[in-house]
Formats: sequence, C-alpha cells, structure tokens
Amino acid sequence: MKKILLCLAILAYYAAANTCTEAVFLFSKGSLDITQDEAYHDSSYFVENYTHKNEWSHKIYYTNGKIDSLAMDPMEDGEPLRITHYYWNSDEKISGKGSEMVIFQKTSGDTIILNEKAYSNGEFEGSYTAKITGSYISTLNSQYNSFTELYFSNDTLFEKHINDYGTDNPRPEIRFTIGDSTNDFKCYEYEIRDGKANLNETIEYVKTDNGFKIKYLEESSAGYYLREFFFVNSIAYTAIRKHRPAVKISPKARYFDLLGRYKFTK
Repeated sequence: MKKILLCLAILAYYAAANTCTEAVFLFSKGSLDITQDEAYHDSSYFVENYTHKNEWSHKIYYTNGKIDSLAMDPMEDGEPLRITHYYWNSDEKISGKGSEMVIFQKTSGDTIILNEKAYSNGEFEGSYTAKITGSYISTLNSQYNSFTELYFSNDTLFEKHINDYGTDNPRPEIRFTIGDSTNDFKCYEYEIRDGKANLNETIEYVKTDNGFKIKYLEESSAGYYLREFFFVNSIAYTAIRKHRPAVKISPKARYFDLLGRYKFTK
C-alpha cells in the first residue's frame, strides 16, 4: 500500500500471520516494543526500474525494543548512508543535525495514539497522528490535510484515503487487498479508478529460515517497482539490542518511511 501514511517508525515486531492479507495488516499496524519469540523488521530492499534502474536499502537499529535509527543506503558510488534518528516521548534530545523524528505515545482504552514530528537540521517539517487498535488504523496528516483508514471487511483489507481532508473539495481514494484463491501467502492490491478496480501490486508473504519477508511488486509496460521487507525472529529480548551506525549524515537526507517512500519533503 503505497500512499497510506502510518506511523511507520513503530514497525518493530510481528507475530506470525496466517494469510497474506493478515501479514499486510500486521505490517501496517506494527508494534511498539520488541519482545521474546517475535520477529522484528530488520532491513528492506527496493529497486525501481522504469526509465532507469534505481536501488536503495534500509537497515533498522533498536534500543530497548524501540526503533532507534534508520540507515538508508542510496547504493550509489560516493553517496554516504543517510541516517534518521528516532526519539520517544521527548523532544529535548534533538541535536538539530540531520534527520530526526520524535514520537509521543499514549493509550486511551484499547487505542494507541501516536503523534509524530519530523525535523531537518532542527527545523520542524511536519507532523501526523496515528490511532491504532487490533483491527483498525487511522492517520491524520495535518501538513497535507490527508486522512487514511485501514480495516478489514470480511476477508478484504480496505484502505480509504482522503486528500484535502476537511475542505469543501475532498478527494477520496479507495484501495483494497484480497487474497489469492489458491495461495494463502499471496494477495493483490487494487485501486478503484473511474469506477473500475485496477491492479496496483502483487504481494507475497514468504517464510524464511530465520523469519519471513513481505514482497510487493508493481508492474506495467513501462517497468516495475519491487519492495522487499525482511523480518528476523527474536531469540531473546536482549539479543536485538543494536548500536547506532557511526556514519556521516548526508546533507541531502530527508525522511524515508519504512516502506521506501519520502516523507515530509518540501
């Protein structure tokens, strides 16, 4: 699901899914802490091949079960890693250098509420709010006046997105993901355009020796866009504590969400 704006910084662990659509929802929902016997999002790989081939990858680091930093590798000669640092429930730790995200978390009943703020070299760039339950996700992006809902209806996963939210001329978009009739580990995302359902992506949930991966493939006559997200089983809580990479922060750095898309770019 390419345009849904979730608080993707919390994509920390995932219990095993039984179907592809369930895996997609769990991937979107994420979690707030990594615990024993659950898989966590370790890394990602992206390749966009339309007018030319463009590759990049992500590596995610954690401290005390929460995402600590994201290293984006442009996979180009001479290009340094681009680091985004994450801070939880406090903006006092912001260094004012490079890409930084601050996430405030609270709970109301069975709903987790997350407020996320993005900074570039100390300058506030944008924010949004996510509300998450076990079966429903909504996000409100105040910078771009957009609102998104993600939920199941029977076995179909729906995504409703509204641009220009709260104005006199809202622009709705509807996508849905359905499972393959013969393969529980494969599903398809469609977008409704001009009253017709058009295939956006083919999605596969693939089990691996040490966890699983979720693979998204968008294809057309012009080329393709491949996204792969790798999850590793956590043997113990302390086994996944990692250190931040000691690399130079690129001045070109912007906020790459964990699905491989830019966030808060001007």
